Amino acid sequence: MAKKREENRLKISIKSGEKTVPIDLVGLLFDRDKNFIERVDIKKDSIHFEASIDKLRTFNLLIAPKTTAVLNEKNYNILLSKHKAYKPKLFKKANKELEILSIPELYIPFWNYKKCRVFGNVFKEFNINNFSEKKGLCNMRVHICEVDKIQWLIPRIPDDIILRIPDLILRPEIPVPVPTLPDPPVPNPPFEIRDFNSVFSGINRPKFKKNISINKKILLSDKINPVLSDRNIMTTLKSKNPRIIRNTIVENFKLFHPYFCHISWLWPYFYKCDELRTVYTDTNGDFDTEIYYSIFGDHPDLYFWVEAFIDDQWETVYKPQLPCNTYWNYKCGTEVHINVTDPRVRWECSNDIDGELIWIKTINWGTSVSHIEQKNVTGNAIQGRFLNRQGLTDKHENKGNFRRPFGKGLSFVVQFSNDLPSSKYTYYRWSYKKLKHADLSNAFGATEKLNNLVQKTYSYVFQDSSGHFHFNYNKVKLGPFDKGVERGLYLIPTTSPTDAPFNATEQDANWDQNTRTISFDSSLEGDGLYEFSLELFDRNGNKITNIPNELFQVPNYDTFTPSINAPSVNMESSGRGTCSAFKMVMRIDNSPTKADIYKIKVDGKEVNPTCCGFVPYKDNNSIIEIKFRAYHPHNFADLNFRVQKGTCTDTNQANKTNTKGMVIGNVPTNDGGLYARNSFSEYTKTFSPADLLGTCLGEERAAFAEHLYVNALATNGNHEIDAYDSSKLVAFALDKK
Repeated sequence: MAKKREENRLKISIKSGEKTVPIDLVGLLFDRDKNFIERVDIKKDSIHFEASIDKLRTFNLLIAPKTTAVLNEKNYNILLSKHKAYKPKLFKKANKELEILSIPELYIPFWNYKKCRVFGNVFKEFNINNFSEKKGLCNMRVHICEVDKIQWLIPRIPDDIILRIPDLILRPEIPVPVPTLPDPPVPNPPFEIRDFNSVFSGINRPKFKKNISINKKILLSDKINPVLSDRNIMTTLKSKNPRIIRNTIVENFKLFHPYFCHISWLWPYFYKCDELRTVYTDTNGDFDTEIYYSIFGDHPDLYFWVEAFIDDQWETVYKPQLPCNTYWNYKCGTEVHINVTDPRVRWECSNDIDGELIWIKTINWGTSVSHIEQKNVTGNAIQGRFLNRQGLTDKHENKGNFRRPFGKGLSFVVQFSNDLPSSKYTYYRWSYKKLKHADLSNAFGATEKLNNLVQKTYSYVFQDSSGHFHFNYNKVKLGPFDKGVERGLYLIPTTSPTDAPFNATEQDANWDQNTRTISFDSSLEGDGLYEFSLELFDRNGNKITNIPNELFQVPNYDTFTPSINAPSVNMESSGRGTCSAFKMVMRIDNSPTKADIYKIKVDGKEVNPTCCGFVPYKDNNSIIEIKFRAYHPHNFADLNFRVQKGTCTDTNQANKTNTKGMVIGNVPTNDGGLYARNSFSEYTKTFSPADLLGTCLGEERAAFAEHLYVNALATNGNHEIDAYDSSKLVAFALDKK
């Protein structure tokens, strides 16, 4: 049965010629309607398909070079037009087998390819307490794609899509910004309008203005004027003839591109992206590879997108709009800079540290431990009230403005030096003790261990069946382990995951020198002030009590790097120059805010008992009261309250009614007045009708919207915790009786 199936396979031989093609070729099989069936390598002048002769009455055959682009392409017409595939004529031999003549020499030049070096850097600007540092991102997966030009795709665009384009040009709904090149293939983007002539030419790189700001906005109308002012194009667009419109778009695509670039539903019709190569960045965020393109074609048009390994899976972290971020006619050897902004991408790939040091760096990946106030101080008054700053951070604030507590999921990021672990310092453990309740009354909490599972991820290299190298990830357990009489200990990670006791066996196994030493739910024992301690243990699990103070390091407050010796306030002293643990205090607060707006009162009484919001007043001597509640149980919130009148912008009225500030004390308004705040966190202020009506005073009535937003200050170390925010929106109409 197997022999019969083998005999029924489609086999085609290639008649030997004087010249042979010096590159690898593939045969591509299509049915009579040119639908793709199969692709196979050509070996020893013969093509053996899996398809059965019995099921193929008529078929089409193409021969093309074995390139990445050809292997990814299944469209018959594109293979012919773009990749210069050869369509042979089939002959039947005497034994009824099929044969084709040798490949014509004229195809061989089209199948010669030239190397193009593509290299660049993937980086991110990290902000740790307002200190910005640009760092290359390691182990990023960079996808390099080639974007097809319009001439390869235009025949496939349906007529109904072509007929919708004139309206997009002649009656655009909104102005669209002009695309800019990615950052940068060449300096000083973006292009000038006249330089779209060279975008698709394959001859010249786009020219750039020397003195144009990158942030300059140019309206779409500035770009499509060449289209609108061209009488022939306008006549064509109004013709409602899909064939004529289609040809006009092909001939003038450089004029249409600035608009098509921003209409996402058009992209599948006008822009096609084939992946050429996938590469991985090194420890500095660099990548370097080679691609191939026809020596008779133009330079490749390249598009890049990036993935990162996050939470045990590859996640897309950089994938900008394809047509607006393509390197048209990429000049081989031009460095590509890819700026990743995805907040999930962490600060990794740190340099090693020599000696025996433990650098306690950040809360999660964004808050330096040096930017947490350790002392019991109040600082400057806020609206006449004092705020105890101990345990608060100035993350998201001006330097030194400690007013934010911590909340949600927290972790402590630490870097251990190359000479650790040692026989003396083998294990670590974090513990906590609640010092004070949320109202800062003494808590007298017991010391508790943080004993959640901690695993450290490492990368390694493997080779696929095609001989290509790839990155993958694995992880090892740091703890908790029991050792001796101690419970819940964690292994200090070695310099490499290949070292004992981890013994990773994969090729080129490496991990980031930063370690998330513990992660935990910050709810713990409720809101309040906590002390966290980092203890060290030897190989037998014995606690070390004579640790040199200088072993513990913290970030430089002003520059983050280089590290500095941890100050005495962070030391659990055990003698002169020694300590038994590193410690730090943190204020935990997971309380949500509350926002409410009360009904308007006139002369001390509510006059709009229904939800309809009409507020009658007697005369200009009436007293109108606005009242709202912006609440956080421990005052860790900002409020923003505004009153919007109709569709007007009344600056005088806004200055009297609108206010913002921290929900502590009385909130000063822009004109120096006060909303009075009571013990229930309710804010009240009275106005005359003239104060509110302002420019509408002559009409003696106006409609208003009141909007209150209460923003919780708690941070998880990386960003504010928006889940704790609250808001309220109401409306009222002021109308004279």
